[in-house]
Amino acid sequence: MNDPLIGKQLANFRVERLLGQGGMATVYYGWDVKLHRSVAIKVLDKRYRKHPAYATRFVNEARMMAKWRHENIIQIYYADDAQGFSYYVMDYVDGEDLATFLDSYSYERKLISTDEVLRIGRAIASALDYAHRQGVIHRDVKPSNILLSKDGRVLLGDFGMALDVQDGTQGNVFGTPHYISPEQARHSANVVPQSDLYSFGVILYEMLTGTVPFNDDSPQEVALKHIAQPPLPPRSVNQNLSKEVEKVLLHALEKNPKNRYQSGADLMDALEAAINKTPAPKKVSLPPLPVGAPTIQRDDATGQIAKRKTPAAQMPPTVIATHQNRKRNFWLFGIFLFILLGFGAFYFFQNGLNMGIVLPTSTVDSTPLSTVTPVPATETSAPPQATFTPTLIPPTETITPTATLAVPTVLYPDGNLFTLFYNETSLVLLNRSFAKRSLAGFVFERLDENGNPTEERFEGWQWETNAVKHLPRNYCVNFTIYGDEDPPYLYPTECLFGIMSSVQVRFDNPGDTVFWSSSYGYENATQFRVLWVGEEVARCEIEAGVCEIYIP
Repeated sequence: MNDPLIGKQLANFRVERLLGQGGMATVYYGWDVKLHRSVAIKVLDKRYRKHPAYATRFVNEARMMAKWRHENIIQIYYADDAQGFSYYVMDYVDGEDLATFLDSYSYERKLISTDEVLRIGRAIASALDYAHRQGVIHRDVKPSNILLSKDGRVLLGDFGMALDVQDGTQGNVFGTPHYISPEQARHSANVVPQSDLYSFGVILYEMLTGTVPFNDDSPQEVALKHIAQPPLPPRSVNQNLSKEVEKVLLHALEKNPKNRYQSGADLMDALEAAINKTPAPKKVSLPPLPVGAPTIQRDDATGQIAKRKTPAAQMPPTVIATHQNRKRNFWLFGIFLFILLGFGAFYFFQNGLNMGIVLPTSTVDSTPLSTVTPVPATETSAPPQATFTPTLIPPTETITPTATLAVPTVLYPDGNLFTLFYNETSLVLLNRSFAKRSLAGFVFERLDENGNPTEERFEGWQWETNAVKHLPRNYCVNFTIYGDEDPPYLYPTECLFGIMSSVQVRFDNPGDTVFWSSSYGYENATQFRVLWVGEEVARCEIEAGVCEIYIP
């Protein structure tokens, strides 16, 4: 089913393509047919059109922002509901949001430069101070609500959860756990302007360290940590930070709003002074990070958005760590080999005259290949390596495993169970086990009629964000095709705690990532396969709609 809005004209604005979806609304790219300029059109989601509270909040956002004029706040051009639904038209920002920008550095294990931190930080602080002077508290300051344009502009948007102090509060609005202030985590009615500055402090912390100060698989646990626990000292994550910078960040994250910086300008003045007070540190390797924090290094480049690229693939962090440990343990292997050679030399000199020329047969075939039991791979195991077969073993023992690869088998029947649910328009991955496994370890590939991989392929790292790396028990991630909801998207009841991360493509431009749907991609396919750390662990029938996966 095509999106009915694409191609339609709303007042002077033609809807041309989808830009993205949020919690309450969908945003489209549009064209102003009168003024010949690009615009963004935000449309209230049809799920909320019959709920007066949501519709009122949506309209209030447009009215409020339309009155403002600030270089770092998105400008509203027009609003209407004559089509039977509410929408408004705003400035189109050609670029990306700060969350995507930070993710691109996270994938490369780098930090953005301090100059960029100050530039972006100044813009956000100025926008927040302006909103606070208008009597408005944003209540959802986070990287995905900060837009970075290719021409260098930084803009704060999405005031849909904002509180007008004069009109009172909606206490049921919660916010985003990783960036929420302690007082808002208790109750949204408690917010003050310094609540936004706390969220802003979390963003600065993340830009300077590469990780958020509080993290957990449970959103509720993250909120509780904001309330009760002190943040991880920034210098324990990035030792290149000075004590002065650490002091500023911790001041911004004080539990009591009265103890924080009282304006964004004050916070940025203090941070800039702290950064400039200490000479730029030498480029040295950072210390080992706490569990869950990414490995990072400072990038002195300007961070030009248009030149940033997301890598085509990422190995799971656990595999990377395995390779590093292996390098560090080469000296242990050397000592072991030296001892082994010593015993061998001793044995030779004691028994060499009686050995004869022919080696004992037990050194070759005392353990036949057919009886070798491979050690099951674990999350930290590298992909299996090919085994050298001695020529003295009969040819029947060296049959190539081509036939075995073509037969779908359950490699780890006692492993950790994950379940896939899918229909023509959506796919959901559920963790039924107690194990935490990296999403980056999964790869999904469509198979042709001969069982060979086709071009349709999806890599699990695309589900990952700065806050989501692993899939906890009874949580899900999903993949949907926007503009095609026939049949409706799946939402299994087994996903007890919700969807942690979503990937979405458009129905008219799905690319090569839709591997499970018979309506897209290779027409004759009946199966797709699942790989875990490069090893096939399952084959799934497309018509079945459900598939169980066991991984080590």
